[in-house]
Amino acid sequence: MTKGAISTRHWVSITAVFIGFKACKIGMSIHTKYLAGPPGTNWYQAYIDAGYEVAGMLGQWEHNYPDQWSKHNAQDSGYGGEAIHNMTRWDWGQDLFEWMEYYLKDIGPKPDLHAQIQRNDGEWRIEETWPPQDAERIQLDMSQCQSSGAFTGTGGLVLGGESTVTTTCPPMSENNDTHISGLATFHLTVVPSFDGGQVFIEMQDSETGIRLGHATMDVRYHAGGYDAQTVLPGQTITMLMEFQGIDVLLPAGHGITFILSESGEDYLPPACTPACSMHIIPSVSTVEMPVIYRDSGNVLITPQGETAANNQ
Repeated sequence: MTKGAISTRHWVSITAVFIGFKACKIGMSIHTKYLAGPPGTNWYQAYIDAGYEVAGMLGQWEHNYPDQWSKHNAQDSGYGGEAIHNMTRWDWGQDLFEWMEYYLKDIGPKPDLHAQIQRNDGEWRIEETWPPQDAERIQLDMSQCQSSGAFTGTGGLVLGGESTVTTTCPPMSENNDTHISGLATFHLTVVPSFDGGQVFIEMQDSETGIRLGHATMDVRYHAGGYDAQTVLPGQTITMLMEFQGIDVLLPAGHGITFILSESGEDYLPPACTPACSMHIIPSVSTVEMPVIYRDSGNVLITPQGETAANNQ
């Protein structure tokens, strides 16, 4: 049985997972960072599939606890800043207490087994699991996107060292907001010049510049998984990149911008830089967004104190 509080640095930063097995009176709290592993892996749903009872609280607290209110008002735009007004979960400690009481001491009612998920604008809702299993994977037409950066003839755009490439795509919908929820993928076509190198991608709202998520990958792990593969210079390969978990609302008429570089956030550049530049070809790459459709029926109203730091 697992209960988690997952913080998203758009998205995901910290997870406090409470694991128990009632028959053996076992309980623990652990912290981790991610919702996925190799392609097709989602540990939250994997616990459910393995027969565990699972609940989660998924928010945007960076490396802070859900009720650590004194830290929450330091969130920057694109890292939870848009959700400050609804950030702190004062009920998290009570949820944890009731979970441990039930699974370790047979006291009280069985907790609800669901995921409480916060969208980037602060709205909370209830899902059976996360990422939602009913998400529709919508493929972006990358031939309609415009890229700019350092061109090198017909080889595509060059990436390495200080260079960056910006790819801007048209709106997914002109008339309706788009709710992206889950693990977006960017299968990037590249031609490396070295047996090494990496790509970092930041996803942004092209109208506001607000950060929506990021992905990073070492080219030697382009096929996914935990084992590196030798990369031959000049070989065309596809990097199966997956963004950290995202739950964002893209307004109608807003496009998506991808900024590709060698490193970003707190990721170090590869040891082989600047020798390991690579050509990237966004126009023939494949990008898929997990899109869901929700009404207000599963919106969760959370308690928020008037004197909390996130309401100052």
